[in-house]
Amino acid sequence: MKISQGSLLAAAVVIAMVSLGASELKVDLSKEQIGKTPKAFQPIVGTWIVATDGENPVIMVDGQPWVSRQDNPTKLLLDSARKFYGATNEQFMDNVKQFAYFPIAILNGLDNFTDGTVSLKFKTIGGRNDRCSGILFNVKPNGDWLAVRYNDTENNIALWTFHDGVRRLMKFGVRNAFVLDRSLWHELKMTVQGTDFKGWIDGTLGLEYSLKEPVSGRIGLWSKTDSTSYFKDYVVN
Repeated sequence: MKISQGSLLAAAVVIAMVSLGASELKVDLSKEQIGKTPKAFQPIVGTWIVATDGENPVIMVDGQPWVSRQDNPTKLLLDSARKFYGATNEQFMDNVKQFAYFPIAILNGLDNFTDGTVSLKFKTIGGRNDRCSGILFNVKPNGDWLAVRYNDTENNIALWTFHDGVRRLMKFGVRNAFVLDRSLWHELKMTVQGTDFKGWIDGTLGLEYSLKEPVSGRIGLWSKTDSTSYFKDYVVN
């Protein structure tokens, strides 16, 4: 992973990240306040709070508030996007309506991820329409992004792109390839080297794809509509 000096300084000041090696960083949730908005991640769409699984703090995306405001799903996005990107970013604002159906939270303190690995642990908690957990990456100032996700209703992994206000499928993994126990934690991992992309579930390769160009942008957490999931052990290297 290529990390700029500015990113390292920001990571040290803005959020608690534990160094696991020369270039490996893990988000530390131990000092987060339960029931509050996380400091490690900046929510852009959806309801993201710090919860507990047993005695351990986790990041939770809560899909229930999304259901209650389906008639106006862009409200949180408008408010948070203005804070995160600035009120003058009209191109981002143009994408609001489509963007609002995919809850995301951006990792604070790391302004650019290129080649490397991003992994996290997730647990599916609920969701009537969707039960999705994912890694967000290649986030651009105009709101474009890529995401690799596990879908508990399809039991597979997939790679999606969001560009110019439209979400498009890049590749589906095999349906029902990963029927996971919802009571347990599972690992979702992505690796990217140049244009070579791979996605993994619990150490098993589930998807390979050749990107049109190398990635360069912010990273974070991804979900869909009313999904409720727990996340922890977010590692970048």
